[in-house]
Amino acid sequence: METDGVVLSRVVADAARSLAFYRDGLGMADARLMLGLVCLELPGLTLFLAQPEDFARNTGLVPGSAAGRSDGVLSCAIGSTGEVDRLLETARSAGGTVVEPQLVDHASGRRQYIGTVTDPDGYVWQLVCNVPAGGQP
Repeated sequence: METDGVVLSRVVADAARSLAFYRDGLGMADARLMLGLVCLELPGLTLFLAQPEDFARNTGLVPGSAAGRSDGVLSCAIGSTGEVDRLLETARSAGGTVVEPQLVDHASGRRQYIGTVTDPDGYVWQLVCNVPAGGQP
């Protein structure tokens, strides 16, 4: 399969609240509300967040049914540990739940600084910064 990008659609309780969280809390300045959907354009991914009725109208799936909601973690690369910390703090201020960042050593020798935050609907994001081997955040 060849694709120019991926589109992910998720159900949220309140589209305006989600828009504020992603725009103001995570600094996604291009986030916008259109046709009842929050649209987030990320490199290689378009994320649509929709209230149940808008999700059903646009996908034909009934939210809450087996096919209507999926769980998972969305991850994105962040350029510095300071930026991870800043984003976690602004996300917390915008209604997110933040897990204390962790420094993780992988078997591959790679070291990552990982901040985890859930949005107001409980979707999990990991903000990941690669740290030089043996380096501190």
